[in-house]
Amino acid sequence: MTRNKNTQPDSVVLPDTKGNTSPVATFGNDGGVLCLGAFRTGTYSMTTALNILGIDRVLHGRHMATWAKENPLVLQQWARAAWANLPYMRVLYPDPARPPGWLRPEFASDTASFTRQDWDALLGGFQGIADVACLYPESLVKAYPRAKVILCYRDPDKWAASMDDTLVQTVAGWPGMLVRRLAEPLTGTFGFTMRWDVLRAWFEVGTVQEMRAGQVYRNKFEAHYAAVRAMVPPEQLLEYHLGDGWGPLCEFLGVPEPAVSFPRVNDGPTLRRTLKRGMAVTLLKALWILLKFPVLLVGLWLLIRNLKTIL
Repeated sequence: MTRNKNTQPDSVVLPDTKGNTSPVATFGNDGGVLCLGAFRTGTYSMTTALNILGIDRVLHGRHMATWAKENPLVLQQWARAAWANLPYMRVLYPDPARPPGWLRPEFASDTASFTRQDWDALLGGFQGIADVACLYPESLVKAYPRAKVILCYRDPDKWAASMDDTLVQTVAGWPGMLVRRLAEPLTGTFGFTMRWDVLRAWFEVGTVQEMRAGQVYRNKFEAHYAAVRAMVPPEQLLEYHLGDGWGPLCEFLGVPEPAVSFPRVNDGPTLRRTLKRGMAVTLLKALWILLKFPVLLVGLWLLIRNLKTIL
């Protein structure tokens, strides 16, 4: 379907960056670094490493909530990206009249794959993207054929265990189910519902049981890496294994090695704590909504009683 003018997003407004000279141009200037490694392969450590090397504007999934506060359109633009570029979304939500709560209804019929113009509106001012980039490798490589591609890699079985123990267990477990099915509809915020839908669409499954069945994790991992290797010219691709240090990365980018240790951040326990804090905030907001009406009634009753006393 052709995307109409009304569904074109406004460009993302970015905060000012450091005044240093960066070794990588922005995507909008035909540069950029696409970190297409799967979730839980050290993508936040790679993001931090790129920052240390002077590549400041690197988008990671962990940044979205912060930037969304400055520009509320950000999350809705990424919702459009997930809806348009993950075909299995239409299997999960087959009725166009009943799109997911995280998608604005006017975008439900907008299912054309993203073009360079669409991606520029989201990424044009960035120099890199990691984490969420693994969802859209074909579309991003097509939009930015000159970008350098980093493919963070880890042992597939360890990756499967990490995915299940962090993202899947937290978002699909009973606390996550409580947040998605009860708290988020009350608060009108659907961040965890969207996370779960994106994971289901990426793995092309409907339930957590299907996701954990057989070799689903491993098959997805291997298919993803094979697809990226097939679509990126070897001279533009760095396969980075956890623990490789600065050498391969700096040689690939043509920059000197810094005199600091390679970062290791956002391990499993840290991610679980981050997700659980987000869930707690959503639950508290929902609880306040449920309680504020009785509180208001009690307050009104007290006000009326005091007025009678005064009069």
